[in-house]
Amino acid sequence: MMDNMAFADNIKNWSSKSRNKLIGIVALIVLLAILIKVSGITESFSLPELRAMVKSFGIWGPLGFIILYGLAIAIGTPGTLFTIAGGLLFGRWFGTFYNVIGATLGASGAFWIARLVSKKTIMERFGHTKWFSAFNSGMEKNGFNYMLFVRLVPLFPFNGINFASGITHISFRNYVFGTAIGIIPGAFVFTNAAVEMGDSAMKGFKLSPGMMLAFALLGVFALVPIIYRRFKGKDVPAIEE
Repeated sequence: MMDNMAFADNIKNWSSKSRNKLIGIVALIVLLAILIKVSGITESFSLPELRAMVKSFGIWGPLGFIILYGLAIAIGTPGTLFTIAGGLLFGRWFGTFYNVIGATLGASGAFWIARLVSKKTIMERFGHTKWFSAFNSGMEKNGFNYMLFVRLVPLFPFNGINFASGITHISFRNYVFGTAIGIIPGAFVFTNAAVEMGDSAMKGFKLSPGMMLAFALLGVFALVPIIYRRFKGKDVPAIEE
């Protein structure tokens, strides 16, 4: 059984990993923006021109992107580069929309891979433990709320939740709706940051209100796990028994 102290320790570890991941994503966005600038690619075409080219493919542009994003997530590949690409290729709003669809599609694929292919093996290893029974029971009884929580609050690794959920009793409906809704804020924050950094690179890295707002949103997103740890245990789903 996972007691309160063990659960809190896990939350702390997951939160630390989330902050490190956030720092890595920000660094990657900045690095890509610098590479775009120093490569001279902006002299050949601009982001609006690139987006216009993608738009010329019609429905096949976003459809191909969504499929590639989904396949990557389904096999456990981090989706950071796809999220950034979604912002650069499709802009803030459509980029967020396509990123959410692609990530949800991939999360659904990982869920069914775990449920249909790996469930027996994982259940043989962990199915008899009390902590897994409590986790499984919580997912079954409060599936949508629990899934919405772990997607909204960046405490847990995205791909890890995808596969772990497949071996619980959560219904696919609760899983997919909780995922699709819960990842919207995070998808917007990172897509928006990619858009602002891309636009800034095109303009010589001039600091704009939009860029400052993008980094402010990233900061708020990073603070969510810290705020949760401070007030944990208050009307949030738990996996302890």
